[in-house]
Parts: sequence; structure tokens; C-alpha cells
Amino acid sequence: MEIKSLLHKSYAPYLIALLAGTLLPGAFAPHHLWPLAILSPGLLLMLWQDKCLSPTKAFRLGLAYGLGMFGTGISWVLVSIHQYGNTELPIALLITFLFVMFLALFIATQGYILKRFFKGNAIAFALLGFPSCWLIFEWIRSWLFTGFPWLYLGYSQLQTPLAGYAPIASVFGVSYAVLLISGAFFLFFKGKSALKLRVSAVIIVVWGLGHYLSLQNYTKLDPHLYTVSLIQGNIKPYDKFSQSEPILATEKTYGVLTRDQWGADLILWPESAIPLPLPYADFYIQHLKDLAKKHNSTLITGVQYTNPKNEYHNSLIVIGKDEGIYHKHHLVPFGDFLPFENWLRGLVNFFDLPMSSFIGGSKNQALLTAGKLSLNPLICYEIAFPEQIRNTLRNASAIITLSEDGWFGNSWGPHQHLEIAQMRALETGRYVLRSTTSGITAIINPKGKVNALAPQFQATVLKGTFQSASGETPWVKWGPWPLLFGLLLAFVLPGRTRCILGKST
Repeated sequence: MEIKSLLHKSYAPYLIALLAGTLLPGAFAPHHLWPLAILSPGLLLMLWQDKCLSPTKAFRLGLAYGLGMFGTGISWVLVSIHQYGNTELPIALLITFLFVMFLALFIATQGYILKRFFKGNAIAFALLGFPSCWLIFEWIRSWLFTGFPWLYLGYSQLQTPLAGYAPIASVFGVSYAVLLISGAFFLFFKGKSALKLRVSAVIIVVWGLGHYLSLQNYTKLDPHLYTVSLIQGNIKPYDKFSQSEPILATEKTYGVLTRDQWGADLILWPESAIPLPLPYADFYIQHLKDLAKKHNSTLITGVQYTNPKNEYHNSLIVIGKDEGIYHKHHLVPFGDFLPFENWLRGLVNFFDLPMSSFIGGSKNQALLTAGKLSLNPLICYEIAFPEQIRNTLRNASAIITLSEDGWFGNSWGPHQHLEIAQMRALETGRYVLRSTTSGITAIINPKGKVNALAPQFQATVLKGTFQSASGETPWVKWGPWPLLFGLLLAFVLPGRTRCILGKST
């Protein structure tokens, strides 16, 4: 059956949209089928470009696409709620569906606004309106209701020349490049010979410029190699909070694994590696401090911190000759804190996860010092927010991120989380040192490549080296302003694309 006749069936466009959305997560880790990030949005563009399509139907098609995209791509949420949140499967499925539906509304609203307000010709629709509107909603998703910056198209391109746009305009710039190519391919298969030639030039220029940019170095690396040992304890999330002797259990795992690592410049334990809150764990911290000073090492570990008001922070501390503390600023809803706590606490087991009553730290916290190193600290979810990191990076030598990805089991979640950390390294031109409880622990270089990787679900030590970086990438220096200027042009240029690329068909 021909595509045109298929599209006339009332149900077919929704099935195509659902299938296209379901295919998209294959572009991301752990599959890395990056062409799907070009093909999948192109299929949605094919449905949305119909001149007879109403904004309301564009909304419904976007909703179907979003249900496929997020229903598949963040299925690991179900693992967290059901397996580790001890929530019965029907209730876990309902909570997951509601979350997926909420995220799908971003794609749906994007379609409605695009068809309702963008009046450009077919070429402008594909190369200006569609990419710009998609990108605006990726950005909105990064902050609305604390944000859920997952499955941005740009993350799928770490292995392609399009990654070269990341140090210029962050993951959003890479997403825009992906969408330009997707729109150009759509026009190539839709248009006549003259248009095919012109949109081919668009594809070559976007791809070629990305390759050129990927060869540039924006930061300078100190030739000195620092040694680092990342300790992966592989303790299940609930186990570390249920031990009758938490410090003894920590010493048996992390203390033993660290025994032969003293002497490394930097030793990293993961998020909440010490489950007993400060100041109650002060006696153990002093023991670690004595060992670190004796061997001229610096240990950084996750720990809970209790302030004088008896409020809890999800924190990390520096132990050794240098001392410092960082309180997690960007908290995870339902993980670090419970929205509408008076209503939801006790309703289902998922709303009673251990240590889910944290308060956030200040936005402007000092960098951590470890000898000659200045480290930008991040805890878990915070690595997913490029703007937050840009604002706090300042003169950091490297980025450290401590995480507990055990809540997501053997799902796609930890792989996607690592992919996000790789993008932060590329955007900032700095090493990212990632320590997790059960994986995926990694050393990531400033080009976003993984230099060393620990196997998942094993108690192990990942040893390696890294270098201090100085200088700023264009993204760190200028932020989103160049990209915002480009989006502004998208609403100025629609009438001129006919002159540049010719008449659409």
C-alpha cells in the first residue's frame, strides 16, 4: 500500500506517530542507533506538514508520538517504582503511565503551536519552524516543574560529527543540527530535482561544519597526570539504609576496596556511600581523614548532612588535607523530596523511599579544593542540567559526579545517565569523573569519550588518570544567547526561504 493511501486511513497516522516515537529511544544508549534520531522526527514531520491538518489533530499526533517516545525511552522509571519502590505492579504501571502522559504533552503542545502559529511555506516549516519549535520545548522541559531533561535528541549524536556543536551551543545546539538534517531529508524525498540539490547542500554544510568544529580544542589541558580511584561498592539501595551497623557495613565494603588505593591523588566514593548522617558519622570521618592525610590523598564521598534545624541535605564532603562540603541543589522529585508531602506520604510505598525528605543547597556554592585541583561537584541528577553546570563551573579543573543508579536496576536508565555525563564533558571541555554505587562508573575525557569504564553490578575499583583543564568553551562563555538569536531568526526568515531554496512542492 502506498504511503499516501495509507495516510488517508483515519487510524494510520496515529499508528505511524506511535511507531516513530517508539523507535526514537533506540538512538540513545545503550543501543546508539543514531540514525533513528534523524528518521524518527522526520516521520512526525511528514505527518505534521499536511496543509489540511488542524492544530487539534497535530496535538493528537504529537501525543501519540510522545507516548511511544517516553513510554519506551524512560521505561526504567517502572523498575524504580515497582522493584525498588516496593509498589504493586498495577499501581506502578499507573504512576508510570501518568508520568509518560505528562511528558508526551510536551510533544503534543509543540505540534499544536507549530500548526497554529507558524505560517511559513513547506520549506520554512521543515527547516525553521519544526526544528525551532522542537528545541523550544526541549528547553521548557529542562526547567518546568524542576525539569526532566531526558532524551534530548543531541545526546544520540556523541559518536557523530554533529557532536562538534556541543561546545558551541550545548546539547541543544546538537539537537538543532539533528532536526535540520531531519527536515532536509524530508524535503529531499518530497521535493523535485532542484530542491533535492539545495537541501543536499544543507545536509553537507551542517554535517561538514560539525566535523570541523569537532576537531577544535577550546580548553587547555595541563600535562600533569593526576591519579584517581573510583570505588564502586555495588551495595543495593535499600541495604545500606537497613544495616544495623551502617558504618561497619561501609567499612567492610568501601574501606576494604580503598585499602590499596591510598596514595592516589583523588579517591571517589559514590552518592550516600556513608549512610549515617553527619554529624553522627564524625568519628568515622576522622578515621578516614587520618588515612587520607597519612597517604597524601583526597577522598570525596557522598553523605547525608543534618543542619542545626534538623533538616537533611544530600551532600558530599572532601576528606584529607583539604576540607569542603557540597549540598545537592537540584533535587529529584519523589527521590530527594516528595511534592505535596502531606497528601502523598504513606499513600503507596514509592512515596516512602528512604531519605526522600532532603532540602536543597544554595545555587552559589564554592568549588571543592583537592590539592591543586578545583572541582565542580554534582550529585546524581544534577549532571543532566547543562545550564546549571555552566553557571557553577567558573574556574573548575574538572567535574566530579557521584550517583546512585542502583534504583534503576538492569535497565536503560544508567546507560542514558552515562551518555548525559559524556555530553557535559564535551560541552565544558573538561574531564568528568563519575562514581556510582553499582554502575556505570567511568572516567570521561573532554571530548566526551569514555577513557575507562567499570563493569556494572560488581564491587570493584576503577583506576585511571585525568588532567586539569583551564579556559572556556564558547558554550561556557556565552551560554544560550547565540542559540536564542538563531531561534529568533527562525521566525524572521520563513518568507525568505523560498528565495534561498526555491519553491516547495
